[in-house]
Amino acid sequence: MNNEVISLINRLKNALHEDIIEKSYYVTEKLEMRKDGFDAIEPLLKLLEDNPDVDFGSPGPIVHFVEKYYKKGYEEKLIASLYRNPTNHTLWMLNRIINGSENEQKQQYLNVLNHIIERCSEDKKIDEQAKYYRSLHD
Repeated sequence: MNNEVISLINRLKNALHEDIIEKSYYVTEKLEMRKDGFDAIEPLLKLLEDNPDVDFGSPGPIVHFVEKYYKKGYEEKLIASLYRNPTNHTLWMLNRIINGSENEQKQQYLNVLNHIIERCSEDKKIDEQAKYYRSLHD
């Protein structure tokens, strides 16, 4: 990954307890101007995973940035993130994808949600959130 992309992600890591949303706008604007912006998706998702209690916005600039790669590979990166460490924010992102999907594709994303429900029953917040999103699609 490019050093500038790493530097931009590190700016966010250093701003977690400051105005993360304002810093996120700055960083994502810089990333949007880059041809290798897609390379920032995984580290951005990792940032969300590692900081589940930080308010990144609703949906926030990070989500808006990664969703620019919807149907361009973002979904696979999100699923990998959810399998590593689901958070309320990444579950919400999955639900947004489910809402925009149909038929087999939708069922594949629902299967990811079902897997999280089965696997994360010990984390009450994640379990409840995953079950809630699942109930929206019954």
